[in-house]
Amino acid sequence: MGRIWAIALNTFREAVRDRVLYGVVGFGALVQLFALALAELALDQQARVVRDVGLASVSLFSVIVAVFLGSSLLYKEIERKTLYVILPKPIRRDELLLGKYVGIVVTAAVFIGLMGSLQLLLQATVAGLPGFVTVLVIGGLGAALGGVAWRTGDPTLSLPLFSIVALGVGAAIATATGIDALPIVWALVLVVGEVVLLTAVAMFFSSFSTPFLTGAFTVGVWLLGRSADDMASMRSRVLPELLRTFLHGLAWVVPNFDLYVPSHRLLEGAIEGQEPAVIYVATSLGYGFAYAGVLLVASALVFRRRDFL
Repeated sequence: MGRIWAIALNTFREAVRDRVLYGVVGFGALVQLFALALAELALDQQARVVRDVGLASVSLFSVIVAVFLGSSLLYKEIERKTLYVILPKPIRRDELLLGKYVGIVVTAAVFIGLMGSLQLLLQATVAGLPGFVTVLVIGGLGAALGGVAWRTGDPTLSLPLFSIVALGVGAAIATATGIDALPIVWALVLVVGEVVLLTAVAMFFSSFSTPFLTGAFTVGVWLLGRSADDMASMRSRVLPELLRTFLHGLAWVVPNFDLYVPSHRLLEGAIEGQEPAVIYVATSLGYGFAYAGVLLVASALVFRRRDFL
């Protein structure tokens, strides 16, 4: 277990120092700020626009992070020849694979926590929080992170805890302004579940393929998974019976990423006869962890047999 955590820590450090990731974080923040400007054009729907656009951007950019890191980090070890230095040591290939997976998931979870905190602060701003208070909170959190990084000498180690604290601060401020923050937090937890599953898909393809093909295959599986419910319930008479049967079967095989983008009313508990939000989130996460476990086992079996000579 210690070897896996060591690899995960190094993977996390490598990921957060990647300039591409900084670009994704910056662009994600800009999209959320754009949602705040876009809300001014909506009549009495400002909060809904900020929430929907913001959560959609968090989901989309976290998927980009998972696909980019999942398709590149393992291949970099092979391309840089560092894998030949690691494998002769008492580290099994499946430990290396699992360590990479955990590091990528933690990186994506930190991204989701930071973007979720910004989303909650913007929700509070729409609900009446003065803009200068929002700026002060963001500046204070940034200063706190800088102070911790200066004291520890390694800012990457403080990022996971910082993202949790920032999310808690955002939720507390949003609640104080009259926003029901719990459904938004549930939505963010589901995005983490989506990343857990999607990263496992990326690691499976990365265990035997190149970064480009891994990215293409992973995005294709994600798109199919986002359409799983539609394929399972398809009743169109325009399509041939054979094609409909194939789509119904495919819906049971591909991971159902549609589970991680439920309606906001479901997370609010506003749909009669629907299970409580906590039960829905727990079962969706359980499904994702179970499917990811199967994919990781398959990835380890393939990676063990791969010849790097």
